[in-house]
Amino acid sequence: MKNSVQRKMLGFLVVFCSLILSLSGCAKDEEADTAAAVSEKKATLAFPWSPTSLDPHGNDSWEVMRSGTAETLVKLNEELEVTPWLAKEWTQENDKTWVFKLEENVRFHNGKTMDAASVKESLMRSLEKDTKVKDLLQVESMEVLSENELKIVTKQPNAALAAHLADPSTIIADVATIEEKNSYPALTGVFKFKQFTKDEDLIVERYEDYWGTQALLSEVTIKFIPDGNTRLMALQSGDVDAATDIPIDNISLLKKNETFDVLTAPSLRTHLLLFNMNSPLFKELNLRQVIDRSIPREDIILSIMMGQGTEAKSPFPEILPFGKGEREETKGSVEQLMEQSGWKKNPDAIWEKEGKAFEITLLTFPQRPELTVMAEAIQSELLAKGMKVNIRQVENIDEALINDEWDLSMYSMLTAHTGDPQYFLNIFYRSDSEANISHYASSHLDDMIDELNRTVDSTKRNQLALQIQEVINQDLPQSFIVHPKTVFGVRNNVKEFTPHPIEYYYIHSQIDVTK
Repeated sequence: MKNSVQRKMLGFLVVFCSLILSLSGCAKDEEADTAAAVSEKKATLAFPWSPTSLDPHGNDSWEVMRSGTAETLVKLNEELEVTPWLAKEWTQENDKTWVFKLEENVRFHNGKTMDAASVKESLMRSLEKDTKVKDLLQVESMEVLSENELKIVTKQPNAALAAHLADPSTIIADVATIEEKNSYPALTGVFKFKQFTKDEDLIVERYEDYWGTQALLSEVTIKFIPDGNTRLMALQSGDVDAATDIPIDNISLLKKNETFDVLTAPSLRTHLLLFNMNSPLFKELNLRQVIDRSIPREDIILSIMMGQGTEAKSPFPEILPFGKGEREETKGSVEQLMEQSGWKKNPDAIWEKEGKAFEITLLTFPQRPELTVMAEAIQSELLAKGMKVNIRQVENIDEALINDEWDLSMYSMLTAHTGDPQYFLNIFYRSDSEANISHYASSHLDDMIDELNRTVDSTKRNQLALQIQEVINQDLPQSFIVHPKTVFGVRNNVKEFTPHPIEYYYIHSQIDVTK
């Protein structure tokens, strides 16, 4: 009897344990299935610009950074403060010498460990490939102090060196992989390159050995759609989950549909009008002043920008401590300025000089559709005042500004993306800068910029930046029109893909797509 009871109890225990193990196995399977489902979440985004290559150093560095695959030594937070990234800390030993201590567990996408030697090699390549980097960093020498310490000595005091190392042109890469034909560059970001088709799309996938917080998404596809209305249609049709730089006039359309969210935020961007200082017409200040005072800024902000921006009085928006510049008041009417320059109106009410009508070419481009509408508003205003403007849209505005003949051009710049005025002023206004696309030259302004580069005290730097803007507004190599807001359209199941003052931090580890 006793043995019979024991046998029954033993059988019960076996069945019970089997049941527990079975349930446990099911639970684990469910957890595994859930984890797999989470790990396989994907998103498709629409961006306006396609890189020509995935080389992180040079003209495509901004687009590479936007893909979430790349990192720099430092980054800027939403308050535009310099914060650690691949460099966990740094010290300035004197006005020309800096020491950066690197994160110790970073691996490139090919598995190679990042160290001070590889960072030096990467920065050296960016200096060789991009003259802008030379202007930004002013590097005299770099020295590897230890496995994770790098010393940088500048040619002259460069108070903004740390901030400038946030520029995408200083992306850290395993240099040996950049020129390889059968693979993509090995960077350090939370995603790595999977597939790239120029002008079509870029697919990036989660890097499993990432040194920081793992990405929630397993894959992101970036579709390159230059036309704003086409980006909007791709969002509406479900081809993409989110799109940047939505046309302003379609915001209300998206807001009516509960499927979408419209996200806006102030940016550090400036929409402006470039004067070609090599154009025979615009060598003359009077004619630049005529154009500047004819721009219908208030109408542009209300009618074209739908209130999604503020009037630009200088290169930098007023939210910055060095963005309080004022536009120079032009003396004299349009008629007086034109007549002072020897122009007279013909019977058709068009200004003429030496038998030649006032006729100019204005470039624009499709990636920022509001600029073309602004160009048309400026064209209409100038025609009403007796000046003919021929608008020509080009696919690649930067190439056209270098290679084509033009008088005016619409343009858009992120003018303080390092949180400091030095970067933009150096590349856009120094007489010897290749990025000085207006061909503006002023030895006086060069000296002021040099002084800014040497000045450490932040209050003095802001004062100098304001003084520099006074000279720019007097000489008028550009007309500043509006500081726009950044506008995203997203499906409401997309989380954390939001506008940021710095426009190349959009893709990060916390972007998610919910059911």
